[in-house]
Amino acid sequence: MVSRKSKTKKLVVCSAFVALSVVLSLFTLWELPMGGSVTPASMLPVLLIGVLYGSRWGLGSAFLVSLFQVFQALIKGNVFPYCQTTLVLLVCILFDYIVPYTILGLSGMLRKVSLGKWKNFGVYLGMFVCVFLRFLCHFFTGITIWGQWDDGVLGGILYSISYNGSFLLPDFAIALAAGILLLESGSMKKLRE
Repeated sequence: MVSRKSKTKKLVVCSAFVALSVVLSLFTLWELPMGGSVTPASMLPVLLIGVLYGSRWGLGSAFLVSLFQVFQALIKGNVFPYCQTTLVLLVCILFDYIVPYTILGLSGMLRKVSLGKWKNFGVYLGMFVCVFLRFLCHFFTGITIWGQWDDGVLGGILYSISYNGSFLLPDFAIALAAGILLLESGSMKKLRE
């Protein structure tokens, strides 16, 4: 049975990590014109929640981050005006915000998998899988919604891959590098206990 103190600690850590993710997402290293930006590791706190506490805590926390992302997009006003029907707007909200950000909370799904002496192999693989699933969500909307902005040179599929890859790949690389530094240094051990 999980103690009340343990639940409180998890709640505090998750709240702090959600807040950190939100704050980091406000600082963009570069931003694409119709959404998508490279941040200083804004995905990492949400990914770490899933790694530290499992999918239940990870999904709940990541869902909160997804709601903030919707709110942030509304404030910026650079995405939703292009959604010309209610169905397109719903697809955009679900597959550009809610689902892809919430999926990040599953990052701990492979955390017990190791590769020889590399104990955190499953952690990094889980992070990669979650970011890849996020990419697939953005790829879907890139083909179904945003492909209309392709100039005809790349085609919808290549347009979506290049557009979404241009921000998600560097964003994940930054988050992964920071995550490796934190996890391999043992900095996260006290939060797991």
